[in-house]
Amino acid sequence: MNDVDARLLIDLLLDRSRANREFGQHYLHDDSVLRKTIEMCAQANHPLSSDSRVLEIGPGPGSLTLHLLSTGAQVIGIEIEEEAINHLNRNFAEEVETGRLELIEGDALNVKWPDITHIVANIPYQISSPLIDQIRSQSGASSVACVVLLLQQEFAHRLAMHGGPDSVGPLGLNTALDWEVNLGPVVPPHCFVPSPRVHSQLASLVPRREALPPDLNHRLHRLIVKHVFSQRRRKVRSMLKSSPKRLNRIPGWYRERWSNAIDSVLDTTEIDVESRPDLLSPDDWIRLTMEIEAFEPD
Repeated sequence: MNDVDARLLIDLLLDRSRANREFGQHYLHDDSVLRKTIEMCAQANHPLSSDSRVLEIGPGPGSLTLHLLSTGAQVIGIEIEEEAINHLNRNFAEEVETGRLELIEGDALNVKWPDITHIVANIPYQISSPLIDQIRSQSGASSVACVVLLLQQEFAHRLAMHGGPDSVGPLGLNTALDWEVNLGPVVPPHCFVPSPRVHSQLASLVPRREALPPDLNHRLHRLIVKHVFSQRRRKVRSMLKSSPKRLNRIPGWYRERWSNAIDSVLDTTEIDVESRPDLLSPDDWIRLTMEIEAFEPD
């Protein structure tokens, strides 16, 4: 593959198939950003090597695939478009033949993922949120040491909760249960073909180092956060006073238990429930969940 580069791979695909905006196809051609994507794995202390099995979601023309393969890693690409699969098979024939590149045709949100060590991808913006959920739930992702994604900048800020109180919400708080998020460089629209209308930003995720309380009810945590942030301008106390929708989907929970638990917690908690939800820290939400969960009905 020494005779091709990112821009040539994109042009070869576009000669046969126009970029599909429905799939959020914006092909990254800037080699400095592609190199930075690889470097972010090393910065997270999980560099790519011949021992790595990397999942790339939506490889498209193969511009990032080319850089991933240059590290010696084995790359598994999940691609939804048949023409892109054909293009990758043509231009990476040797890598496919030797098994260094494996291609799976399908929707990354629906197909079963193989066992992998890294996820590195420039993903369609519209699947960003469900993909984060998928990374948490896919059995193949259980051994992932590092994730690097190119995201819409506003989404990246909400994921990392680095944009002040307005960026704090269910996305970042739930992600923080499993991952530590760090942001990389901002990527302007001209680095893509076709150019998107927004800026993008690289983000890395590594497994959370600090252990969570072993008896933390993750499902209850997510339900509480979603419920309180559904009206983020109201005080935490007033939102907790009403029971969340679908509470009965959490084993052992029902409206009467919720009401009694909240009455008890609001009388004893040291968490500032008089504030707006975006002013509480991630640890506050964990503590609040633990205090609510600790209430036992008579």
